[in-house]
Amino acid sequence: MSGLVVAAGAGAERFDVEGAARAMCARGDEVTRLAIASEAAAPVTLGVVRHQWEAARPGAARPGSAQRDHLTVVADAALYHAADLRRALGAQRADASAADLILAAYAQRGTAGIARLEGDFAFALWDARARCLVAARDFAGHRALFFTGGTDAIRLASSIDPLLADGTVSRALDLTTVAATAAGLWLHGPATAYAAIRELPAGHLLVWQPGSEARVAPFWAPPGEIGHRRRPLAEAAEALRGLLTDAVLERLDGHAPTAISLSGGWDSPAVYAVAQDLRHDGTHAPGPVRAVSISYPEGDPGREDELIADILARWDDTTHWLQADEIPLVRDAAAGAARREQPFAHAYEHWNRALYRAARAEGAHVMLDGAGGDQLFQVSDAYLAELFRRGRWWTAAQQWRARGGRGARNFWRHVARPALPPALPAAIARLRGMGPPAPRFHRPPSPWIPNRTLAALGVLERDAAMCPALPAGDRVLEEAHAFLRFPYFARIMATLQGLALDEGVEVRSPLLDARIVDWAVRRPWSERADGGETKRALRAAMRGLLPESVLAPRPRRTGVTSAYFLRQFRAIGRPLIDDLLRDSRLASLGIIDPVRLSRAWAHVEAHPDDEIGARLLLTLQTEWWLRAHEEARPA
Repeated sequence: MSGLVVAAGAGAERFDVEGAARAMCARGDEVTRLAIASEAAAPVTLGVVRHQWEAARPGAARPGSAQRDHLTVVADAALYHAADLRRALGAQRADASAADLILAAYAQRGTAGIARLEGDFAFALWDARARCLVAARDFAGHRALFFTGGTDAIRLASSIDPLLADGTVSRALDLTTVAATAAGLWLHGPATAYAAIRELPAGHLLVWQPGSEARVAPFWAPPGEIGHRRRPLAEAAEALRGLLTDAVLERLDGHAPTAISLSGGWDSPAVYAVAQDLRHDGTHAPGPVRAVSISYPEGDPGREDELIADILARWDDTTHWLQADEIPLVRDAAAGAARREQPFAHAYEHWNRALYRAARAEGAHVMLDGAGGDQLFQVSDAYLAELFRRGRWWTAAQQWRARGGRGARNFWRHVARPALPPALPAAIARLRGMGPPAPRFHRPPSPWIPNRTLAALGVLERDAAMCPALPAGDRVLEEAHAFLRFPYFARIMATLQGLALDEGVEVRSPLLDARIVDWAVRRPWSERADGGETKRALRAAMRGLLPESVLAPRPRRTGVTSAYFLRQFRAIGRPLIDDLLRDSRLASLGIIDPVRLSRAWAHVEAHPDDEIGARLLLTLQTEWWLRAHEEARPA
């Protein structure tokens, strides 16, 4: 991976690109600087940083910059299916880098060419002829990109610190974002904790010209149609296996071992099994595959050790075991908060860091995961509501009972009411003297955040306003779009990528390959769920590659981390909560109610509620971040 930084417009010639690039030390130690200045165009300085070991790889052609005629691009990108892209563009060298291909796609079709790119990317391109800066970020959001500026100048970077290094950029806080983070909301929209800095949303394009504000618009959306008629499962399995084989092959590291975070579920095992199959089929020669797994104690709902052992036995392989209870939930909170650029922190940061460190210990710089499996191959009760809405009441009732549904009241709540037009439940609530029902995919704020604070800062209003418009009229399609387009999920991906980079690893997600996404969103509900079975298409695609003991339906969900979280949090939580209550920045800003927060902790001590526990931890992380960034002040 690379890190990019760009300064365009007023003061760009004086911008310390080298210093800004080196502020992203996790992204590399080798800086390339490109300066462009002429009377016809605004001054522009671009820089990219990457690791020397990336450039030193045999046959590596992955520089993060390219120049041709009036075009210059800097990129943090790994493009997949590049051979298809080269054919579409024509006359491209076989060793063309990602930056070369991005430049060629833009040269041929302008901003419309960006939709041709497949992969994990964030880039910035200066078009001197059009006096225009273009930047974009892939739909899954693995590579972050931030910007600040106005009509006379703009600055972009892969992270926030290089932008703050410019003394002209204000460090004033956006308290609405801080409060939304502490409240555990899904953080819709481009706002960051700094009022002057915005995040380019995943799947979006930025265009800036001197004298104009930056324009941001989506260039990608999931398919807008979905099938509902049952189709032969074998047909889906064959198509999906072919797509997944191509996706995994594109992402394997050809120069070193590739690590895979192997659980006992169905998502990462599918990636692992396909990678092993590629190594054994004799027509491909990828590097070694190294599995990394986490072991949980017997009786823990997270335990999948025996299932993992079955998978490994199928391929005569071993895994690098990590013991869950040896991985701390929180480690050196103050130092971690000081390193973070924003108050948001992943609840399982150190759990993931342990996996990435194990990958490096196995000699890997690339790690594949199973991200995307839940979004693409299973569905909630939304499909029951869709069946009910379409008048297929008997089928809806059968599926409801097969999923363990009981009771007329629950049927109304989970099946019938969600099938109604949104205005109807709202009218019923008014007649009953109740407040309007929460919108779908709504995540309520944590109860220790005062309503007056939410109202004063406009937290809920902004959260709702920035929620992407979802397709109306089909509950299953709406859910698929939500899980792929809500900025929260891209933020999780970018956060995990940042943690991996700290440990010297790049994360790739084969299940989020654009071709798999395009195929999976269109598939009928019956391939995602049928009564008590889920992920039917994915499981069928793995017949012969994974043991039947692993592919069989399960009476209960496995791999659940709630018990691990509660053991860890209860062991350390009391002094952390007491410290927060003694001297709280959040309380002084009116963002939390200390009494309610204390009650919430007592609830977690007495009840197995990891949801409230995770929200408390996020509030603590926000408090620690405010303490570590005392130089930032409320706007």
